[in-house]
Amino acid sequence: MAKRVRKNKYKTWFFLLLFINVSFLGYQYIETPSLLNNIKYLYRQFFQAPNIPEGNYIYGIDISEYQGIIAWDQLKEINKKKQVSFVLIRATAGKNHRDRFFTSNWRKSASKDLVRGAYHYFRPNENSSQQAINFIKNVKLSPGDLPPILDIERTSNVQSLNSLKIGVQNWMKLVEEHYGIKPILYTGAHYYKDHLKNDFKDYNLWVANYNNVSQPLKKYKWMMWQFSDNGSVSGIKGPVDLDLFKGTVTELKKYALK
Repeated sequence: MAKRVRKNKYKTWFFLLLFINVSFLGYQYIETPSLLNNIKYLYRQFFQAPNIPEGNYIYGIDISEYQGIIAWDQLKEINKKKQVSFVLIRATAGKNHRDRFFTSNWRKSASKDLVRGAYHYFRPNENSSQQAINFIKNVKLSPGDLPPILDIERTSNVQSLNSLKIGVQNWMKLVEEHYGIKPILYTGAHYYKDHLKNDFKDYNLWVANYNNVSQPLKKYKWMMWQFSDNGSVSGIKGPVDLDLFKGTVTELKKYALK
């Protein structure tokens, strides 16, 4: 009973602080695309701080327009523990969307001592060639940048799974031909095991798994791990996806464009 009372007291304080924050400092959050996401983030930060895997890793973040305007001069650490060594930036989505903050994020990330990469969010109901053209049109990669990254997370409701995978392979092929380097594949652990494991073995894998596990995928090779969608990062308001690379900065740079 005492523990329940204590927990309820913490929740009362949380909602009181949340009310004060939204009332007096609310403009900081309303300016971001989703007030609800930031409320969820504050709650989870108060009760569920992300678990940060320890090991021979370097740590990074992935960002998009949902993080709003970033104070790049302040961007140094995740959850006040680990140095940010790399950043993955959403460039495009689907056949015609350019991330609102890609230009500024891409330019300003170059002024930091960070390994950077650009990714495309694949919309499963849209034409894959048009999506590849959208990415190519908007992203100029330079030596030292990571290969292009394709983010595939959903199945389609207008085509079969096999047809969707042909589209994903088509995007990969067109983008590789343009940049001269094999793209990286991003997806969730379950999505990879359920849909992609037999057809995309030749691609370096960036995998999402937010469970408290020692590794995101068993029996499959992975390069990067998105281990939380609820991180805190200096210089960014609200939740941020946290990632790690299995190796050192020098080893990560070996994957970059030459």
